[in-house]
Amino acid sequence: MSIYTYLLQLQNLHQPNNTNNQIYKPIKLVQHQPREERSKNAILHFIAGGLGGAVGVIVTSPLEVIKTQLQGKNSDLLYIGKPRFVPASAYSLYHLAKREGIKALWKGLGPHLFGVVPARAIHFSTYSFTKSIMEKLGYQEGPILWATSASSAGVAVAILTSPIWLIKTRLQLQTNLKNFNEGTRYRGYLHCCLNIIREEGPTGFFKGLSASIIGVSESAFQFVLYEKMKRSILEKKRECNYPDYESLTTTEYLVSAGSSKLVAAVTTYPHEVIRTRMREQLAPGAPIKYTNVLPGMALIVKEEGIRGLFKGVGPHVARVVPNSCIMFLTYEFVLDVAHSTNKLFHKFI
Repeated sequence: MSIYTYLLQLQNLHQPNNTNNQIYKPIKLVQHQPREERSKNAILHFIAGGLGGAVGVIVTSPLEVIKTQLQGKNSDLLYIGKPRFVPASAYSLYHLAKREGIKALWKGLGPHLFGVVPARAIHFSTYSFTKSIMEKLGYQEGPILWATSASSAGVAVAILTSPIWLIKTRLQLQTNLKNFNEGTRYRGYLHCCLNIIREEGPTGFFKGLSASIIGVSESAFQFVLYEKMKRSILEKKRECNYPDYESLTTTEYLVSAGSSKLVAAVTTYPHEVIRTRMREQLAPGAPIKYTNVLPGMALIVKEEGIRGLFKGVGPHVARVVPNSCIMFLTYEFVLDVAHSTNKLFHKFI
């Protein structure tokens, strides 16, 4: 028996002290109606997903910036002189703010917001749309349905938003640390965009796309775990005759979202490093070092060891778990508000 099941049963069996030794009658559990199904409207899921993504990005931006810089090929320069007991991510974050000011912790926030809102919106709406289509085709709730829906959503996001993420990565890698950057120093979003077109051509915006598509496995894995954890919690509550067993609490949503993202993020992290390396700006005339995903990862292992594939994983984990919780909570909140508003609207009409 799990601790969670034990606590639920203990709560149901608990009775107040009886000074008269009176025998209490068994508690009659209240029969709850099944939770009403929320709207599957793609536009609503688009808005909910976009808002969830935007809130998460703003709050966790500093960790995203330092993670990207730690993934770069010259990242060792970020923590020269670091005391042994100080984490590289904390040391680098502190010195970035010291060198360039607090504002530097939100580098690339513009394209990140510009990208994450449609990215999350496309992801959630495509996920919901694919899921509803598969249900109409006779597929039942389960890993196949969840993984297929999440994969289709991930591929759509990777292709449609690749140029935005490349610009975001280039701007986050810009720093005044000597010998860290190569090539042109970008003055802003437009200058970055124009330079990429002039120096690398339109295909330059899609560098690292292959790694992004491989990284779809993270989103698919996350959504499968998320859905599975939600169903497992509801089943445990139902088995224990727990009141309101048809819905999850805020804490249960947080545990489901955070745990699923943590496992998915760590297991699929190496694709993040090679994607950043493929997107890095090169000095004029410099040969391309990382051309494809698998050869690039093999080269990193050869030159830097296995640890090279996990550079920046600390701030990545510290960022994605709260970001995922914020995103999913906002997403679920918007859907619940829309559902309640719709019920209220129809009640008075």
